[in-house]
Amino acid sequence: MHKKIWLVAILGCSLTTGFAQTITVDGNDTGRTFEGVGMLSAGASSRLLYDYPEPYRSDILDLLFKPYYGASLPQLKVEMGGDVNSTDGSELCYAHSREEFRHPKPYYFDRGYEAWLIREARKRNPGIKIEILQWGAPGWVGDGQFYSRDNAELIANYITGLKQYEGITINYTGIRNEVMYDIPWIKTLRQVLDSHGLQGVKIDAGDQWRPGDQWRIAEDITRDSVLARDVYAINAHVPEEINFVTPRAVQRIGKPVWSGESHAPGGDWYAAAKAARINNLAYPVARITRVIYWSLITSYQDYLAAPGSGLMKANTPWSGHYDIEPPLWMAAHINQFARPGWKFLDGACRDFQEKGWSVIALEDSVTHDYSIVIETMRAKEPQTIHFKITGGLSGQSLAVWRSAFKQYLFDRAPDIQPKEGAFTVTIQPNCIYSLSTTRGQQKGRPEHAIPVAHAFPASYHDSFDGDSVGKEPPYFINYHGAFEVDQEAGTNNRVLHQYSRRQGINWFRQPYPRMILGDTSWRHTDLQVDFQLPDTGSVGAQCRLHDFGWNSDVPGYGFQINSQGDWKLVNTGSQQLLDRGTYQPLRHRWHHLRFLAEGKQLTVWIDGQQLISLVNDAFPQGVIALTTGWNEASFDNFSLLHD
Repeated sequence: MHKKIWLVAILGCSLTTGFAQTITVDGNDTGRTFEGVGMLSAGASSRLLYDYPEPYRSDILDLLFKPYYGASLPQLKVEMGGDVNSTDGSELCYAHSREEFRHPKPYYFDRGYEAWLIREARKRNPGIKIEILQWGAPGWVGDGQFYSRDNAELIANYITGLKQYEGITINYTGIRNEVMYDIPWIKTLRQVLDSHGLQGVKIDAGDQWRPGDQWRIAEDITRDSVLARDVYAINAHVPEEINFVTPRAVQRIGKPVWSGESHAPGGDWYAAAKAARINNLAYPVARITRVIYWSLITSYQDYLAAPGSGLMKANTPWSGHYDIEPPLWMAAHINQFARPGWKFLDGACRDFQEKGWSVIALEDSVTHDYSIVIETMRAKEPQTIHFKITGGLSGQSLAVWRSAFKQYLFDRAPDIQPKEGAFTVTIQPNCIYSLSTTRGQQKGRPEHAIPVAHAFPASYHDSFDGDSVGKEPPYFINYHGAFEVDQEAGTNNRVLHQYSRRQGINWFRQPYPRMILGDTSWRHTDLQVDFQLPDTGSVGAQCRLHDFGWNSDVPGYGFQINSQGDWKLVNTGSQQLLDRGTYQPLRHRWHHLRFLAEGKQLTVWIDGQQLISLVNDAFPQGVIALTTGWNEASFDNFSLLHD
């Protein structure tokens, strides 16, 4: 019975009683250009998506990028990797060293997964706009100085290489994520981009989140005509957290205003409701025309920082299982009803804060089609709205799509046919409605049945020979540094190689390179791996890592051995020494390491010789890792048993 009454109400029939708010949707109205709701792939948040088997990976990508199907994303912002931890791991830089920067190979520009992701997005939506942004950079850049000409050249060469070798065009570049920008460097970046023939790449500046800094770039632009010339658009992070309050300069400078990173985490209806509010309030309150969310997809482990940030959850590629979550359909509620280039109609974009609902209206200036999006996530009671349609807008009937708490997600309702340029609806609390004279929207459903989730295999082996060069091996996550599969010189053998030779220009502090695998529930682990040091330095293995907090040293057990054969076992959180000794010099040869953690017993062997037999009960369970010092090292023939 409730379902039937709700349907009548949305059609505005017998229940349209009481006070009616009148909204005029006027095609002659002024308004800024709509640029869409997009997503951000950064901080290693998309890492495990690359490992998903087909056809499930393609089904996921269709739901994210295919127009009029799922989220229908028109904007994708990605991290330009810097070999440093940027939230949930380290994304690979295309140049791990100055030598690679000076003499790049084509495959360098396909390192990691962001170039792959861009290609897949463009395959589904050729018109999608792409932005890059750095979190950090390798330590060799600018001798450790981020705001250096070195780094501007690194960015320009990356954009050029993506075009030359990957066929990828970049539309925008940012400055640096949530680290205060440097005005002279922004001007240097513009000069360097232009010198490389990249005049078409526009600079988006700000990316600040602290309340005092969020919109500082607008104030700076009012005082600096060269900066005003060089910056195309301004943005702030999480502008919704202070109710989209912006200084006057934001509108006075006349530039596109964007949310560079909004947050609606959780993956449930409450996250979806927050996203619906952000999408609808951004323009009426702050004249924000493009909203970007972190993150695109939750393809990282739940024990890492900021879990559950994405439109979907896909973090068990060994099972093929993934979850289509409510926030995906909030993106669909706007992106499937208006494309970049449409115009906001100012008079019909309003926030009725005291009533708990908001509305936006947009027009296709070519066809005069229009769409209306209404959200009622804060409303306590039904609201009646009378719409007047004028200014040469389409007279076609309006398709109606709706989502409601515990009832529908992106559900089609009967059309509305305006009569004499008007119609009335009654809207229910805790809902979102999209009304449009356009057609073609659909609630995309995966072509293939989603597999049942299951745990990581109890026995796992990887020789790396079947893994792709320039990529991380399946299921491993670069936590800090630059681990990737490489071809061993002079052989057909592939190995896992760590490239970082010095601490990077960090965003998220970590003490040394580390690649992690597993789950914090693992109690007993038997890790074995071959390793080689090409010169001085160290390698190691860790187990029972847990508590991956922000800027955490991550407690657990860590074994490390250097090229001289000196070894130690430590608590990786406090660096408390648990045992130490000396083996023999490693002498540029391959060696075999085994680290067994069984109950309270910790045992380590090198080349079959037992070095450690220790009882310690400080950490009962956690993740395993391979580590190095700030030196290159290779690993091969990895195997793991766990329970």
